Amino acid sequence: MINRRLISFLETNNFLHRCQSGFRKDRSTLDNLLALETDIRLAFLQRQHLVSIFFDIEKAYDRTWRHGILKDLHDFNLRGNLPIFIQNFLKLRRFQVRVGSELSDFFIQEEGVPQGSVLSVTLFSIKINGILNQLSFTVKGFLYVDDLYVSCAGEDMSVIQRQV
Repeated sequence: MINRRLISFLETNNFLHRCQSGFRKDRSTLDNLLALETDIRLAFLQRQHLVSIFFDIEKAYDRTWRHGILKDLHDFNLRGNLPIFIQNFLKLRRFQVRVGSELSDFFIQEEGVPQGSVLSVTLFSIKINGILNQLSFTVKGFLYVDDLYVSCAGEDMSVIQRQV
C-alpha cells in the first residue's frame, strides 16, 4: 500500500526521469533495448560513430544513501506521514544469516535499503533518478534500476570520447 501510494505520487508529478524504465508501469527492459537499437541504426544511417557504455552498479541497494532518499522526497515536496514512515522504515535495520539450522549474530544495516522489499526498489529508483540529469545534452542515458546505459554519437571519435 505504501509503495503504491509513493509510486502514484512520483508518476503523477513526473518526478521520475522519462528514461528510467525499471519497475514502472508500461515500461520494461525492452525500452532500453529499443533505445540502443535506435541509436545504432541512426549512427549507421548518418555515417557516425557511436560510443556506448554500460554500467551495472555493484551492491547498489546496499550502498544507497538513506539521507539522500529522504532529502529527495523533501525536494519533491512530499510532506506528512509518508516520509516519516519511510524514515522509520530505513532506520535501525538489522538482519541475520541462516546457514542450515544455524543463525548468525545480528548485523546492523547502517546504509542502503532493505533487500527483498518492494518499497526498496522504489526508494532506490528515487535516489538514482538524478544521475540522468548529470549527463550533458550530447550524451544520452537510460536506466533500468541499477543498470545504466550512456551513449554519444558523432563524426569525430576523439570528441565523442571526451563527451562521454
